[in-house]
Amino acid sequence: MGRLFWKFFFFIWLAQLTAIAGISITFWIKHSNEELARSAATSMNASKLVEEGRYGPGPGRVFHHGEGPGKPPGDFASPAMGKRKPPPDNGGMRTLIPMTCALLASLLFAALMAWYMSKPIRRLSEAFQALAGGKLHARIGDSMGQRKDELTELGRDFDRMAEQLTGALQNQRRLLHDVSHELRSPLARLQAAIGLARQQPDKAEEYMVRMDREAVRMDKLVGEILTLSRLEAGAQAGQDLIYMDELFAELTDNAQFEASNAGKVFKVAFSADEISKTCVRGSYELLHRALENVLRNAIRHTAPDTAVSLQAHVKQGQLHIQVLDEGSGVPEAELQSIFQPFYRSVLAEHTGDGYGLGLAITQRVILAHAGSITASNRQPAGLCMQMILPVAFA
Repeated sequence: MGRLFWKFFFFIWLAQLTAIAGISITFWIKHSNEELARSAATSMNASKLVEEGRYGPGPGRVFHHGEGPGKPPGDFASPAMGKRKPPPDNGGMRTLIPMTCALLASLLFAALMAWYMSKPIRRLSEAFQALAGGKLHARIGDSMGQRKDELTELGRDFDRMAEQLTGALQNQRRLLHDVSHELRSPLARLQAAIGLARQQPDKAEEYMVRMDREAVRMDKLVGEILTLSRLEAGAQAGQDLIYMDELFAELTDNAQFEASNAGKVFKVAFSADEISKTCVRGSYELLHRALENVLRNAIRHTAPDTAVSLQAHVKQGQLHIQVLDEGSGVPEAELQSIFQPFYRSVLAEHTGDGYGLGLAITQRVILAHAGSITASNRQPAGLCMQMILPVAFA
């Protein structure tokens, strides 16, 4: 059971214990007062009778009915004695004091418990209202103080939710801005080509080729944006068995063709037998696209007359994949940023290739397959992209 349960239990138990103790003391005091009054009255009457010679041994002692030597008289009231005033009864006041104390103690503990429980809940409600009103900086963790119970955990959960919501909204705004920026250029070129074709009908065919190329670029961009959007929305990678030897064979064939056309070399640094029975669960198309993005980037950015190497091995139930190039690498400060949508390093901006979505899609695909991807610079030059995927069986 959690700390909150025991706090409830302690406060309620303490209030009940205080009430029970107060009632018990009240009855005990009342009973004691009655015994004292009865004893005092008996002693006073007996002493009076002894003084008058009507009680105790002696001549002329007359015992009434039910009396005898050593026994108290059965009737203390006699005309000779007169009426004696009873002792003052303070039992009511003595009973009222502990009852009042018990009531005040119960009210005090109940008020403390209500304050202790309602304070964080009220702050949490205010934080929810602030967040719903657009104040994304609203947090509640610091206001919990040194508490360590379920309400504190709830406050931390709220802060984590607010952080994720803030990040999601910021990513959405940045994505909208980047998409608008990326679409503006091909649309401007498309509109310019249409205007020139109208002004120069004799060159309409040339401008049609230009418009077709810009339309293809926009289609490719929109397709990548949709893929990224589905992955960020939590699209499932599937549960198909992917035989990695078949996937690597197709990737190798395409990479060798592209590298030869660019005057570069593509090498495979593992044997087919080593991963011939290695399988990964997921989507073949998504994983193929993710690895192909990495290989194409490596071939594009490696230095002329150098090689891109693909390495793979299985270790402790995980498939380790490395893509090594011999390019200029990436500044250390940008190694994490290259996986952000529409982010392009200085070299990528200089070459003008791509939209900065390839590695972002790759990272989300790898994460959807319960894997991880990291980038690191090589020495003396080059970049290493390492991907780790859980193996279904090997």
